[in-house]
Amino acid sequence: MDIFHKKESLGRMATFLLPSLKLKTRNPQTGETVEEMVHKCLMKDYNGYTVSAGNIFGYWKDDKGEELYGEHREYKVSFAGKEKIDYLSNYLAYVALLINESCIYFETGEDSWLIYPTEEFRQSYQNYR
Repeated sequence: MDIFHKKESLGRMATFLLPSLKLKTRNPQTGETVEEMVHKCLMKDYNGYTVSAGNIFGYWKDDKGEELYGEHREYKVSFAGKEKIDYLSNYLAYVALLINESCIYFETGEDSWLIYPTEEFRQSYQNYR
């Protein structure tokens, strides 16, 4: 035991990017903005998060080879247990549908992912709306 400090592990960390201009998109079912929804989810299910705004630019090529650009907010969240990764990636697939994005950039540990809603999820979401 160190006499100068105490450490508390927060577990694993995940990072994801959301397009800043689309955070004010409203959920047609609840009227909440995506920004409000994400805040509630991360506070309820992960007990907190950090978000960075500013000069976070992304450049990438789509499946047709065309160069794309976006300005983002970077969210970081910590959690215990690997099962929370699947929950968060499923939630991000839902957010992608709400903001009309094909995918969301997501990092866990040393891995990076693009989270795409499945076609089945897209169809059920369209039917629900």
